[in-house]
Amino acid sequence: MQMVTSRKSSAKTTASAIASRLEAAHAHCRARGSRLTTQRKEILELLLLRGGSAKAYDLQDDMRARHGRVAPSTVYRALEFLMAQHLVHRVDALNTFIVCNADHVAHHPLLLVCSNCEAVTELQDDAIYKTVQSTLRHAGASFVESEIEVKGICGKCQPQQREAR
Repeated sequence: MQMVTSRKSSAKTTASAIASRLEAAHAHCRARGSRLTTQRKEILELLLLRGGSAKAYDLQDDMRARHGRVAPSTVYRALEFLMAQHLVHRVDALNTFIVCNADHVAHHPLLLVCSNCEAVTELQDDAIYKTVQSTLRHAGASFVESEIEVKGICGKCQPQQREAR
């Protein structure tokens, strides 16, 4: 199992790190025959500026601060594109979007959502994915999305949970 990244970091992302991530996203889209338009790139940039995690309406507020009136559909269309390119994941449990930090090769993330602090840890475990996929197939079902969300308690919050008992 590989732990890819954790969310809700208090550390700010540097301008050079953001520029690097945006260039990598541009190259990723180009390799897939897609275009990272200015608007899509800006939504990804705003998500990175927010530490890699934000609600769509927070991103709309950020766009509005830069450009004036911006429709929610503008933000959602950009997010849908970014999800289709596997650059962003939607975390249904929190109604939020997070930047994907994986290498995008056979990427089937397991998203651990901390019930205490709401941090999201992105894990890569192909064995779990294959087991769930097989179980669904035997039940006559299949994945609608390849992300699997699991609620739990993250490593930072576990000591606090034990102390509270």
